Amino acid sequence: MLSGMISGAISAAIGAASAASKKPSSSGGSSSSSSSSKGSGSVSFDPNFDYAEAIANTTDAAERARLLKERQAKIDAMGLAGKVGSNEAVSVWTQNYRPYWISSGEEDSELGVTGLYDAAAKARLQAFETARQAIGQRLQSQYADIEQSYRQGMTQADVNARRSALGNEEKLAALGLSTGSAYGAPTSGYTETSRVAMDNAYRSDLNNLAAARLDARSAAAQSAADQEASLLSGYYNSEASAALQQAQAALSQYNADRDYSISLAGLTGYLNGMPTMAYQQMQSDWALSQSQMQADAEQTAYERAVERWKTYGYVLPADAALLGVAAGTPTSDQSYRTAQLKLNQIKTNYQISK
Repeated sequence: MLSGMISGAISAAIGAASAASKKPSSSGGSSSSSSSSKGSGSVSFDPNFDYAEAIANTTDAAERARLLKERQAKIDAMGLAGKVGSNEAVSVWTQNYRPYWISSGEEDSELGVTGLYDAAAKARLQAFETARQAIGQRLQSQYADIEQSYRQGMTQADVNARRSALGNEEKLAALGLSTGSAYGAPTSGYTETSRVAMDNAYRSDLNNLAAARLDARSAAAQSAADQEASLLSGYYNSEASAALQQAQAALSQYNADRDYSISLAGLTGYLNGMPTMAYQQMQSDWALSQSQMQADAEQTAYERAVERWKTYGYVLPADAALLGVAAGTPTSDQSYRTAQLKLNQIKTNYQISK
């Protein structure tokens, strides 16, 4: 996450520097080289120029931003990622302080925090789909068992009805109440009544079997639906818990990266690739008195921060501390109008002090 924050700040500085200054540099690079190439985004660079050394030897914010942009284009175009010092490291280089580390970029990292959470989310989704398929398979198996039991019951009902009919005919014949065959027309009222009763009992058995079949299928379907609802609820709960953990981890990492950047700024004089106010003040003491130079520097920094706020529509991370508002605050916020009022007051006080 630290590399992502530094890269974002560098990009913001590049945009701000481009808006504030369009003059060409005399320290080298694509503008002064007779041999230049085009990198990603049509950014020109000199493949033979030592950008890292030039970045370390300049204290001009606009120049550092331009050199960092061209160096990144060179790294991307020539496939130097992971082979030379990363732009995140070089962005804080000075003449006497040059920490070195290599970064292949977050997009190529399969073991990043985001990648680990994504892999866990995929595993949870796969487990959820597997469990849901198992519920469906069990339901189909229950349906098959119910149908088999229903067919067996139908067969047994047919057998029982046939046996009862033949047995009843024999009883009626023995009593002299039936003189015909079991398959012939009834020969007496007793025979007809007996056959109607047997037929009604047979149909009642069939109806009971059909009702039992429907009840069994309905119970199986309801059980499967309850299981799937419980499974879905558990899945959503686990996703919500994982999302909360990821947000908390991201916030903790952000705070750690911010503290590290502030600590590093105290050693190097640069914060996320941009010179700190203290470092700018130290360099400016060579030409102007300390009190006047500090007033000029604060006015310029605040004015540019407000202008970048207006240009981008929101506060850049590098400007948040200076403006006293959270990074990402839109211009529609009341704090923007307060900043404009403060800027006007600064300009008025500056004119009065002349």
